[in-house]
Amino acid sequence: MSKRWISTAGVILFLAAVFCVGVLFFRGRIQRSTAEMSASPTKSLIGKPFPHASLVDVNGSKVDEQILRNGRVIVVFVATDCDACMTESKFLSTFVGKRKDVTFYGLALFGTHPQSPELVEKLFPFRVLYDEENFFSRTMGINRVPVKVFLEDGVIKKGWIGADLTDDAKQSFTDWLNGLP
Repeated sequence: MSKRWISTAGVILFLAAVFCVGVLFFRGRIQRSTAEMSASPTKSLIGKPFPHASLVDVNGSKVDEQILRNGRVIVVFVATDCDACMTESKFLSTFVGKRKDVTFYGLALFGTHPQSPELVEKLFPFRVLYDEENFFSRTMGINRVPVKVFLEDGVIKKGWIGADLTDDAKQSFTDWLNGLP
């Protein structure tokens, strides 16, 4: 009986290992496909006004959307349960507040308001707002996060899709941000 138990346990462990490797493989593949996704949703919007929508903060209070239309703003589309968004936010934390002429905001899509505003404030280095009716994602064609959009006085000037945080991508963003006049 013990040999049968050992072989059954061995099969269960083997299947569990195969399952875990499969999950890791497909998760990595999804993150790579996000990073490799074409920039068409933002490229087609370059030079156009940023869409209008109803915004609320982490406490559920209405926020005047004009804050996204004044001066230079980088809007980072995020989700609170997105590992790539956390990686992107960690990278962006080095830039938030460094330039007084560029303001960063997070814009949470795909879900409801979080249970804990304190948690959101710990996760993201910038103020996070919520698109009450997911209007931005529908209007702009955003179906994956993170996405960064640079606005100047409410007009979309540049966009980045995915969290391809290779050294080259980090350096490219850093050079671009430091090169803004």
